[in-house]
Amino acid sequence: MGRRTFSVLGDSISTFIGCNPEGNEVFYPRTGFGVNTATQTWWSMLADRLDLALLCNDSYSGSRVSRTGTRPPSSCYIDERRQKRLGGDLIIVFGGTNDWGQTEQPTTLEIFAHAYRQLIEAMRERHRQSTLFFCTPLQRTDRSLTTPNATGWTQLDLAETVRDIVREYPDTHLIDLGAYPIRVEDELLPDGVHPNPRGMNLIASLMKAAIKGI
Repeated sequence: MGRRTFSVLGDSISTFIGCNPEGNEVFYPRTGFGVNTATQTWWSMLADRLDLALLCNDSYSGSRVSRTGTRPPSSCYIDERRQKRLGGDLIIVFGGTNDWGQTEQPTTLEIFAHAYRQLIEAMRERHRQSTLFFCTPLQRTDRSLTTPNATGWTQLDLAETVRDIVREYPDTHLIDLGAYPIRVEDELLPDGVHPNPRGMNLIASLMKAAIKGI
């Protein structure tokens, strides 16, 4: 039997130059973050630890689940151009922090929840041959968990919304990254949002534990 395959649908945390579709904005590598090779990304570490083969990493820096914000509408997680590239035995969806954290054209919790539910329903229909994993966003340290954003919802609201929606669909699986406490003094997120290699290692470890439990 061959190696299991997987795809990633993500934002800046999952990007690396040369590893994402042409035209997608990337964040890594970047001075001060220490993620200088693709092998230091969470998805590369995860592939090694679970003996997975990566089919597609459709990650786009700054992208949102909802069709809001200043990025092109095609950067939305549900956009056809992004969805059609996905496939494999597993698909990991890792996003939502930009819906909450970006200040340009901020979105509401109601709009985000509607978009997330729409995303899951569309992916369940389209990717029937893949096991779908949806991640709560990693805890950010640039703002506290209880600090409301521009439209009045918190990181806690963000994570709980994702949890609640994923649980509505028993054939999907939750990877609860947002339940892991991260503090500024842990020095995992140099800018409070994007992980360094130690932060990437943490993500890979949490994902491996969740996926192995399925």
